[in-house]
Amino acid sequence: MKESVMSPTTYIEHFPLISRSQDSAELLVALLRELAKGRPVSRTTLAGILNWPDERIAAVLAQTASTEYDDDGNIIGHGLTLRETAHSFEIDGRRLYAWCALDTLMFPALLGCTARVSSRCAATGAPVSLTVSPNEIRAVEPADVAVSLVPPQETNDVRRSFCCHVHFFASTHVAQDWASKRPGLTIIGVREAFCVGQELNRQLLHPPHRATP
Repeated sequence: MKESVMSPTTYIEHFPLISRSQDSAELLVALLRELAKGRPVSRTTLAGILNWPDERIAAVLAQTASTEYDDDGNIIGHGLTLRETAHSFEIDGRRLYAWCALDTLMFPALLGCTARVSSRCAATGAPVSLTVSPNEIRAVEPADVAVSLVPPQETNDVRRSFCCHVHFFASTHVAQDWASKRPGLTIIGVREAFCVGQELNRQLLHPPHRATP
């Protein structure tokens, strides 16, 4: 049976990358926009963009174990990644990747550009493709694409606890059959998932008052 979808506010409250502090939210947005350029991001670059001391950058990055680094210590993945994943995310001719299906629906609004998303059904391997603008899903194939969600956990590894369970499916029926063998999952249509992502973005960009670390 389909479970109730957790409210976007509940997701926000449990996401380490977003809810831990206002600093986390500001760094996330700045880092996504730099990674979208298709190259590694140094801490020095982030410090310059945010006008923060290096120590502040290091303290915020230390709050999550999910961030990916190259051999030189530059950041190459933080929701959006330069390393190949199941979710291809193409913007302005640059092929990037995302940690999960929901990321691909959220990031166009944060980046202010339209993305071509290519993935595969987690159950059947069938191709899934979308064109996602900042304000809408412009195209989706197949038409009944669905997304799985799980309740986020209180952990500093959001990728392992949440992203690894958030997939695309070729249809709601296929997704619900797959989820029936995996307790704790919620299945929603891709357009509903887009709306969840938009609300997460809204609260990310226009947050209520949060205490700084």
